[in-house]
Amino acid sequence: MSHDMSTRCNRCFMYLPLCICSLIPQINLPTKIIIVVSKREVRAATNTGRLANLALVNSSMLTRGDLASPYNLAEHLMPGAPSYLLYPSAEATEISPQFISSLRVPINLVVPDGNWRQAVKMCRRDPVMAKLPQIKIPPGGVSNYLVRTERKAGGLATLEAIARALGLLENVKAQAELENLMNHMVERTMSRRRNR
Repeated sequence: MSHDMSTRCNRCFMYLPLCICSLIPQINLPTKIIIVVSKREVRAATNTGRLANLALVNSSMLTRGDLASPYNLAEHLMPGAPSYLLYPSAEATEISPQFISSLRVPINLVVPDGNWRQAVKMCRRDPVMAKLPQIKIPPGGVSNYLVRTERKAGGLATLEAIARALGLLENVKAQAELENLMNHMVERTMSRRRNR
């Protein structure tokens, strides 16, 4: 029986024959991830923030720009935990051993999810996000996200950025599980494009 290639899974948003739900791990970490996705990205099959949200038990996903469901970012942060914005600006503090050793408790890590332009707008327009101290991952390997073209040099998919940050803040096993999930998504998407 062949599935209709126009029908998408309502959880991972991949086409049904390519669905990766069975491959999504359940990773429970002290760090809370709050993904703020642009309304334009929320239903895109190539959006990786959703996959991070499905894999990370201690995570939330909020939609920016959806007037039907407004949110207050502050209400989604773990109380008593310091909050940081994962954002590769020139002013951002690099996640280094020194930075990690200064953390006494688990943190809230807010992650804007969208293309570079959308992320810049989000960070300026969300009053809570705009005030958060910014942190960034150290320069590393190139992105494995072949599904879209990244215009910004050194740009990463949201899931890759989260994986690398958690590899430093938590453990490399969590990073590997998230990167493996993204690789499956990329592989299936690219194989469908090749077989069209």
